[in-house]
Amino acid sequence: MNDKEMKTLRISDEIHRKLTATVETLMAQTGKMQTYQDAIEAMLNRSVILPPELLAEIENFIETNKHFGYTTREEFGFQQLQRPLKFDRNPVCPRHTPLGLPILQPN
Repeated sequence: MNDKEMKTLRISDEIHRKLTATVETLMAQTGKMQTYQDAIEAMLNRSVILPPELLAEIENFIETNKHFGYTTREEFGFQQLQRPLKFDRNPVCPRHTPLGLPILQPN
C-alpha cells in the first residue's frame, strides 16, 4: 500500500461483479496481478463518455444487425474504433466507417 489516504466505496453486487471482471481482463492483458484500484484507474484513464443518443443508436444497430455478431456496446465500440485506424478511410465515403457509422472528428 502507498502513503496516499484510502477511501471506502459502497458498490452493488452487480458493479462488484463487473469490476472483478475488469480486474481479470487487466491481469490477462498485462500478465501481472491487478487490484480494484488498478481497474478503476484504467476505466477512468481509458474510458470515453458517449452521449445517450449515440448509445441508443449503437444499441439499436446491435439489435437490428445481429448478423454482424456484436453482442455488447463495448465489443461494438472496440471493433469500430479499430477500423479507422486499420484502414485509412472508407473508399466509399471518407467520413464514415465501413459499417456506415460516422467517423467522429475533433472540434
